[in-house]
This record gives sequence, C-alpha cells and structure tokens, in this order.
Amino acid sequence: MTEDIIRVLAKQTGIDLIGFFSVEPLNECLPYLIRRHQKGFSTGFEGGEPEDRINYLRAYPEAKTGIVIGINNYQSFQELSDAKNRIQIASVSWGEDYHRVLKRRMTQLMERINDIQRQTGGVTIQYRLFVDNSPLVDRGSAYRAGLGFYGKNNCLINHQLGSFFFIGQILIDSVIGFEPPLLPENGCGSCRRCLDACPHQALGEGFSLEPTKCISYLSQKKFLSTDEEVRLSTYLYGCDLCQKVCPYNQDLEETKEKAFWVDAETASPPLDEILALTNKEFKIRYEKTACGWRGKKSLIRNAQLIKKNKKIYD
Repeated sequence: MTEDIIRVLAKQTGIDLIGFFSVEPLNECLPYLIRRHQKGFSTGFEGGEPEDRINYLRAYPEAKTGIVIGINNYQSFQELSDAKNRIQIASVSWGEDYHRVLKRRMTQLMERINDIQRQTGGVTIQYRLFVDNSPLVDRGSAYRAGLGFYGKNNCLINHQLGSFFFIGQILIDSVIGFEPPLLPENGCGSCRRCLDACPHQALGEGFSLEPTKCISYLSQKKFLSTDEEVRLSTYLYGCDLCQKVCPYNQDLEETKEKAFWVDAETASPPLDEILALTNKEFKIRYEKTACGWRGKKSLIRNAQLIKKNKKIYD
C-alpha cells in the first residue's frame, strides 16, 4: 500500500484533503497546550492533560502511521428578508453531524484500502478513527501532515479550503511510506480581522483563545455565569464571526458533501420557533446534527438569552 494509491482512493471517496504524519509524540504542540492549561483556558472538552494529547500511542498503541483528512463544509446564503427575527446556527452544525460524516468517509477509505490489500495478498490493516472523540490534537496532526497553517482565529487554514473544513484522523498499524510534507508558512502576517471581529475579544495575541469570551464555547457550555450569559446575542450554537472575515475564507468553493447541505432557513431559524421547540421537533431537526449532543434545553436557553440580550421584540 502506497501514499499515491491512498490519495487516489481518498478522492474517489469524497475526501477533499488528505495527508500523512508520523506517530512520534506531537511535541511541537506541547508548549502551547501547557501554556493554555496554565492560563485556565482549557474548555473541559479536550479530554486529557497536555501530555496525553500529544501521544498517539496512548490513543492506539499499535499505531505505525497516521492519516489525516479534511472535508469541506463551506456554504453561503443570501440574507433572508426577515433576518432580524432569526438567529444563526454556525456552519459546524449544518446538516448531518460531522463526526458521523467523517467517520463514514474514513471507514469507506479504509475498506477500499483493505479491499486492495486482500486482492494483492497483503495483510489487512487495523486502524482507529478519531474525530474530536479523543484527547488528540486534530489540528496538530493536520499541520504536521501539511494541510494548513495555524490562523490567529485558532483554526487551521488551508489555501484551498480556508478554515471551513472538518478534520479526521486515522491511526493504522502498518507503515506507509510517504513524502514528508512541506509545512506551510503562517499566512496571517499583520492581519487582525478575526481578532477585531470577535465581539468579546476572545482571540488574543500569540494565537490564544479565552473560552469564557468565545460565543461558540459559551453556546455549548452547560452552565453559564451571569457575565457569560450576556455574551450570547447572535448565534444559537457555535460561531462563525472570526472565520467569515478571514481573507482566506472569501470566494470559496461550496462543499460537495451532500450530508452537510442545508438551506438558508435551516441555517438561520426563526427565534420564536426555537423558543417553542418541542421534543419531537428537536429530534427531527437537531438530534442528528452536531448541536444535538447538548439537547433541547440548551438550545432553548440560548434562544432565551439571545432574545433577552438583543431585545428583539422591545
């Protein structure tokens, strides 16, 4: 099995980006992770201490090679005429839950790889899939594989897809020879559009992020302080503000992944509809999306805070 064959199979499977990385500890990320931890900027969603997050063998002891994929999730819509009565759902939660979609695509890729292994008398490759479901640093692996550079918005930025792509990892128990990638240079320069676009200045110098000021984090947090509650005024779940202003996210090609396709009304639902959301409606509309994991109560709480903070009907 070779890098070239896997790249062809990935394209056939609907995967937009693919790269390969060594499974030595991700030591290049450790200073940043430790600094973030010491400052109290961990969200609690990471699932491990800094040392856990850089060790691939703790996630899969048999790992010999890493494969990382990226799938475009960009879509754009015209503003609706009644936009003032609607609220935003960030692109991370458009369509089917990206965790499911990426795992499905990675499973399909590995099945194709192992079909060829069987046809050629090779050994079946064992593997583990990861999409935000382990302490591993997805962006760290993608950077090591040459898929993008770290942006000031804390996203990984690819010159083709900007930052609108989801990352998945595959650790396999076989050695795949691959050409060491050229690591892209940081392309942010003196630009600070994302820093200035963040309403509560969650983004700091030195590629830092203060979660309690980040709308995306707060929309997912189970319990909010009084100070945190007043920061929810635009997005029901997630936030795209720092991505929308990025120069690398202009004039992007829209995703070909049909599982992510939504219309403008779905991406920006009426506030009143969310406030009146029933259990049945939640299951139909949101349970299988990335925002479904927090449940109906969190969405309604966020909608109530948005209505209060924006004073839409006053």
